[in-house]
Amino acid sequence: MKKGVLITIIGIIIIGIAYFGIEMYDFAKGVKNDIKITETENIKLAESESESESESEFNENDCTFDLNTQTDDFLKEITEFSNYVWDNEKKKATIKLKNGDTLIVTRGGCVHFSFYGNLILNNSELNLDDESKIFKKALWITEKLFHKSDFDFINESLSNRRFEIEQSDNQKYYDFQIDRYCDMTLVIEKLNNNQISIEIGYYMC
Repeated sequence: MKKGVLITIIGIIIIGIAYFGIEMYDFAKGVKNDIKITETENIKLAESESESESESEFNENDCTFDLNTQTDDFLKEITEFSNYVWDNEKKKATIKLKNGDTLIVTRGGCVHFSFYGNLILNNSELNLDDESKIFKKALWITEKLFHKSDFDFINESLSNRRFEIEQSDNQKYYDFQIDRYCDMTLVIEKLNNNQISIEIGYYMC
């Protein structure tokens, strides 16, 4: 009789200890999750505050170049480029050409002013060494977009091979030396799906 009671008491104690252990485990797990949630919320809050600070730090009055004058007006007089979409925030125009190619033009900047024309040729059989054909298309971009003095300079530089070249497997880089700009380049790149990118332009600093 006493032995049975003792076994019952021991069983109750074991069950009680097990239940207490489960409760403590659930409590600890809940605290851990609360900590994770708090850390996540703190990270998101910090990121939000950082973005707000960045936005508040930007002031158009601090720009070297006037953003308000950087519009798409320079494209409106070119009837050949009438089918385009202008992104005023990025100062970029995406122009769909009649032959199916695309011309991407960027013109603007705050501290540095850049002006680039990037012709994307679809299903092109050109390769990086087809210089005569590539130069012809680069001059077409230059003549359509840039000032005549820039066109004359690039035309003369290409004709007399006054440039420096860097080349990799999928890209060819032409660097022109010109005093009035910080950088002027022609970059040819092989893209996916038989596309060729021909980008020419400059930036001022």
